[in-house]
Amino acid sequence: MSLLLGLVLTGIAAVAGTVLCPPAAGRPIDRDGLPGLALAVALAALAVITSHPAGAAERLTGRARIIDGATLAIDGVPVALSGIVAPAADATCSDAREVPYACGHRIQAALAARIGAEAVTCTPSGREDGRTATATCLAGGTDLGEWMVAQGYAVPAREAPSAYRAAGDRAWGRRLGLWGGVFTDPAGWRQAAR
Repeated sequence: MSLLLGLVLTGIAAVAGTVLCPPAAGRPIDRDGLPGLALAVALAALAVITSHPAGAAERLTGRARIIDGATLAIDGVPVALSGIVAPAADATCSDAREVPYACGHRIQAALAARIGAEAVTCTPSGREDGRTATATCLAGGTDLGEWMVAQGYAVPAREAPSAYRAAGDRAWGRRLGLWGGVFTDPAGWRQAAR
């Protein structure tokens, strides 16, 4: 896209220079080439505008590498699942008998198993920090954030869609995943890690 933008700006500068700068003394202005140049600049500008609308998020599609229960990487690009908060990979929780277990690793493994060899498609909606995209990600048509909450592997974030909150309520009612034992609010883990 930057090549097209460069061409458009070069074309605009050429037209402006031809129109605004007078020719050398005694030489007439060659206006025969102006309509063709103007048309080329207009078409290049149209191509730039329609190929990448303002604010459009570029989708990421590919095999996912699981970083933790709420973060994955697609082609090396870190992506935080939008609308959820999950334990960090090294987090520890307790089961119903208050026996500690590595819930972060267990949840990371569950997400990896859910995705398997499927391609993941993520639609970024913003940035969590300077480099991590926040996105809604799908694998096999399943919203991974909603799936994580429905299994009790994550809790819905404050800004989560109502479907996530409903899935979280059902997981809590069935004592699934984290809800089957004792855990610290994953938001606290995230804040402590920063």
